[in-house]
Amino acid sequence: MKEEPCQRCGACCHSREGTILVDEADVRRWQELGRSDLVAQLIEGHFGLRAFPNGPGGACVHLGRPGAPNECSIYEVRAHVCRAFQPGSSQCREARRDGRLG
Repeated sequence: MKEEPCQRCGACCHSREGTILVDEADVRRWQELGRSDLVAQLIEGHFGLRAFPNGPGGACVHLGRPGAPNECSIYEVRAHVCRAFQPGSSQCREARRDGRLG
């Protein structure tokens, strides 16, 4: 299977509501960066943590920007869980398979 660059695929951004979890370090970092808008958007997630909400298509609300539907609109300040997700990993392949991307 050919591996897609992380900014082109978007399969990992499609998930059940409340499962793209955000930790407190992300919240503090966003507040320090003046991105309280990101904190305000968070919803109650699994395990009593906060999470990114999903948009109408079932993907993270931050997936997609003009001309690039599979790019993260907050890529430079994305959450730790997103930074830790490795392209080509077993989790990546599973997300791609579940999204019928290969």
